[in-house]
Amino acid sequence: MIGDGRTDQFQWMVSEQDGYFTTAQAAHSGYSAMAIATRVDDGVWDRVESDLLRIGGWPHNELEEYAKWCAWLGTGAVISHQSATELHCLGNLHPQFVHVRVSGTARAHDRRLAVHRGRLDGRDIEYTGSFRITTPICTTLDLAAGGISQFTLDEVVGDGLVLGRLDADELFARALESGARVAERIELALSSR
Repeated sequence: MIGDGRTDQFQWMVSEQDGYFTTAQAAHSGYSAMAIATRVDDGVWDRVESDLLRIGGWPHNELEEYAKWCAWLGTGAVISHQSATELHCLGNLHPQFVHVRVSGTARAHDRRLAVHRGRLDGRDIEYTGSFRITTPICTTLDLAAGGISQFTLDEVVGDGLVLGRLDADELFARALESGARVAERIELALSSR
């Protein structure tokens, strides 16, 4: 390990990613392939996926699956769409995959993932402590732009309003920025309340 401050940065990054990190992140922090292999062999680090590791003995939690995929897909990965809806307790979508929004060319490495492409700005992202997630408004707009039924969208919007996670005026204003189809679907969902 090179003693130029990268150790502290690496430890901070790993703690921010719920104990997960990629082999590339470890190498960037100064760990050689041999040092990585030794730490895995000694149980200091656990191999989770082919190029994804986790600190050995890191405590498990209910949300670690989301942190895992965000760490694997890189710093631009954000939990989105149906998975974000579930985490925000909006509707009853019960997604079959972990939905992640990425900017750039990150590829779905696994059939357990649904990777969506597109950039987000700061107003569309919340930070949970171990991963990023789209805000309730951004999540709702993503669903309105996608293929979910109007009935399901109505349920998501209704739950968001009741829970105070969505503001009707702000949601509609943002929907107008997202195109005619999204605005029409959001208007329908709001009028059903």
